[in-house]
Amino acid sequence: MSRPIRSSRLISYDDTARSPPMAVPSRTLSTEGSSYRNSYDSSHRRTHMSKTIEQLLICGLCELRLNVPKMLNCQHTFCLDCLEESVHKQADKSYLGCVTCGTKQLLKDADLSGLPSNLHIDNMLHMMNPAPSRPSSLIRTPVGSYQLENNLAPTLKCSKCQTVSETSLHKCDHCVSMLCAICWLAHVDELSRQVAQLEGQLKTAIEKLDHKMVEYRSRFSEINDEITDCFRDKILALQQQQTELLGILNDAVCSHEVVRAKIDQLMVSIGRPIVGSTDPVQVYLKLHKDMSIILEEVSMWGRERVIFNRDKLKVESIFDTQPVPHVKPSSSVKPSIKHQLHPNSSEASVIQFYKSHVYKPRLLWNHCQRPTGVGFAPWNHAGLEKPLLTNGNIVQKISHEELSYPQGITFDPDRREVLVTDKWKHCIFVFSQEGQLLRKLCSKGDQAGQLRSPEGIAFCSSDIIFVCDTGNDRIQCLSTSDGAVHSQFGRLTKDQLMQATQSKISSRMVDLKNPTDIAVQKDSILVLDAGNRRVKMFNKYGEQLLEFGQTGTINGQFQYPEVIGVDPAGFILVGDGGNAKVLVYRPNGQFVTALGSRGDSAGKFNWISGICVSKDWEIVISDYKNHAVQLIF
Repeated sequence: MSRPIRSSRLISYDDTARSPPMAVPSRTLSTEGSSYRNSYDSSHRRTHMSKTIEQLLICGLCELRLNVPKMLNCQHTFCLDCLEESVHKQADKSYLGCVTCGTKQLLKDADLSGLPSNLHIDNMLHMMNPAPSRPSSLIRTPVGSYQLENNLAPTLKCSKCQTVSETSLHKCDHCVSMLCAICWLAHVDELSRQVAQLEGQLKTAIEKLDHKMVEYRSRFSEINDEITDCFRDKILALQQQQTELLGILNDAVCSHEVVRAKIDQLMVSIGRPIVGSTDPVQVYLKLHKDMSIILEEVSMWGRERVIFNRDKLKVESIFDTQPVPHVKPSSSVKPSIKHQLHPNSSEASVIQFYKSHVYKPRLLWNHCQRPTGVGFAPWNHAGLEKPLLTNGNIVQKISHEELSYPQGITFDPDRREVLVTDKWKHCIFVFSQEGQLLRKLCSKGDQAGQLRSPEGIAFCSSDIIFVCDTGNDRIQCLSTSDGAVHSQFGRLTKDQLMQATQSKISSRMVDLKNPTDIAVQKDSILVLDAGNRRVKMFNKYGEQLLEFGQTGTINGQFQYPEVIGVDPAGFILVGDGGNAKVLVYRPNGQFVTALGSRGDSAGKFNWISGICVSKDWEIVISDYKNHAVQLIF
């Protein structure tokens, strides 16, 4: 006589455990028609899912199901036999090439069985042939493990050894496997072994980076020869300019050292064992995430071509195409209805405006070579009754032979002066309203009053500006007349603090890492801490008042934020180049909405490199990769 089958249920003793309880569907009665329809839909979904999984399990070399899958550094997986056969056919057996993405991986051992396994693929191969099981109940213990409980024989088995566990199972958040105590220890050892292999990948990355550096030095050596030949026929008065140009080329070494420092820091983290850590899986996932970021930076380093222009005596960056700049109003956008907002509008009305307004480009200036900082001048150009950007006509262009890499821009309304930071010259150029160079502020260095690769700049009040000293990880408050330092805050060294104390300069230690932009919000200073992916608010004395932001890809999170702006009501706009969006926040840091998406057409962005908001809520956005400036309303 067969035994009656009792329904199983899931018992959860801890609602705050890390893994959610598995839901067991209840049995309900249905009519014959609905039963047939549900059965057909369920069968169709299972068939579609099975085909999708089967496609993931196909080897890119033999086009058959993976057998003994092995994973390359680029994360693509192939059969072990196929990889060995591919290496055997190569004349040069010192590397292994990926047929999917073309990445070449150096081989330090001829035995390819030492390559890491892909735990996801192994788990899916096992799932394609599951073992039959009987109904059972599963208890989730407070520590996050799982325990079987019923009066029948237990049915949940270890995903690896298929052994029925009578005590508890461990769940891996990485590969989503249920493992017994013995297999769990082996699984953690496997994760530890793969972490150890990351060291080899980092060494390969170092070799690639050093190889690029050799090519970079070779290219710069050729440029140095051209500069030397050119200045040999010039008068002695140009020798100082020659020295400055040669110094600009050496700044690339600084960025190389920054990437190398990140790699060394990750090497230290990898050297720590994960077996004895509280959560080895989370440590493993974090190391992989940091590894992906560094590999992307190594891939991006050195892409920009730099040449020496003999006619203009300037070092310039060139791109694949350099079309003639063109400014045009957007024909597809109708004139916008005038809004009723003003600086004293309630937060609710401003939030409603940002969320309900349809943002489309009203003006597009495309094919700019390398647009960066943007701003609204507090005065109209002579002869114009309307602001400059209402009709799209370019009425004035300010340039100077000493400018190398203009980055940030701001205006002194009292003196009618334009202040521009130069990232390569490590100084601030001050122009008159007519475009004449009046003076230069600061020089290269790390002491008070000196700058290293400055980017963002903002005018505060009479004769006071705040500058992002990006290379020195600090903010400096300077005088617009002579560059005298009033205060500074950021990552200051002991030597900098001692020098500031002797000079009676107000200084404060603050955690800043590569600050790229700054804005003034009434009596507060907003700093975009790009290195930490945070927005921080300070008072004028460097005391931190507010901090918000986190790394991620969903709305409200940052990938690679670079610029920041403030609207007349105090709302904060952050341009995130990594997510290709403009993120809008309330004055207290609460997320409101996101504007834009990735693309190269009007109204879309690829890398936001400048942003500002006018008193009429007109938003001007510059796009470094699309070589364009857009005016949206």
